[in-house]
Amino acid sequence: MLTYTERIYALGRNSNKKEFAEIATIVKKASDIVSVEIGEFPTEFELLTAMAFLYFAKKQVEYVVLEVGMGGRYDSTNVVLPLVSIITNVAREHTKYLGDTITEIAWNKAGVIKENIPCVTAADGLALHEIRKEAGKKKSPLYIYEEAFFIKNRKPYPGGQEVSFEVMEKLWQDMKISLVGSHQAINAGIALMSLSILQKQEFRITEDSIRKGYMQVFWPGRFEMHTIDGIPFVMDGAHNAAGAKTLKEALEEQFDDYRRVFVFTSLQDKDTTAVISYLMRPQDKVFIVEAPTPRTRSTHDMALMVPCAYQEEISVEQALNDAVMEAADKDVIVVCGSLYMLGEAISWYKGKNK
Repeated sequence: MLTYTERIYALGRNSNKKEFAEIATIVKKASDIVSVEIGEFPTEFELLTAMAFLYFAKKQVEYVVLEVGMGGRYDSTNVVLPLVSIITNVAREHTKYLGDTITEIAWNKAGVIKENIPCVTAADGLALHEIRKEAGKKKSPLYIYEEAFFIKNRKPYPGGQEVSFEVMEKLWQDMKISLVGSHQAINAGIALMSLSILQKQEFRITEDSIRKGYMQVFWPGRFEMHTIDGIPFVMDGAHNAAGAKTLKEALEEQFDDYRRVFVFTSLQDKDTTAVISYLMRPQDKVFIVEAPTPRTRSTHDMALMVPCAYQEEISVEQALNDAVMEAADKDVIVVCGSLYMLGEAISWYKGKNK
């Protein structure tokens, strides 16, 4: 969100410009040869995936958490043979590429399931049905939320939550997690189920190390909480209906009786109406700004959709400054709608707090 080189991360830090340039040069030479042989040049994401693999090899990384770019079945990351495959959930997005229905999208995501390799998921309904079918074909052991692992108890607190899990009949009591929202508790359960599988072959994965990791975990731009002049300030990457729903639930959990002061944008290919309907209420205020991309919706178009007071802004920086001026006691500032804007917002916040 801040620099291009942050796309590759290992051993506690992002790749730097020098490292990035070195691996880009090597991959570019290889891609030139391949493109002549097959008559087609690799996509940007395919090049980045190859660069990441090379970077991890050079750093002698032992374990990699490899996130799919889009879908799964035809994604460039899907060349690996994983220790465990994870499908968190299935939402209706990227329909132009993945299909228009949950079943089609789930079929695409289920493509990450490999022969005899365990798969962990929190999908349900039609999506889970499709994942079960693929796991059956591949003879992949399938570990499903609320069948193999459960949330037994959850207590939210400011900036985090305490969760007790049951994983394969083992109780994990009072795990402190520095992420907010019921969806992050489920994600933590998925991670715990996956780590429990890996524990069988890796003695260094201990309960103490897992608990420490959960307490220290930080996810930039995912209900990232700060304060500005005593006012809560939240940055979240929610840009579709599913993301907006989880953001709504987290806001209700952490700031239930607060007015929301939004800095908001959205892209033309997103279900902006659904995002707005989840998040914005008549008592709220929204500062609308265009995202720094040609794909942005116009401020005028977004203004026609909001159910509350609004102000159209000429820049992300101005919108943020005006939101801070507007916010008062029992208000929370919420920056959301597009990852394109979020990078600017994070930079603005860091600059303000030097």
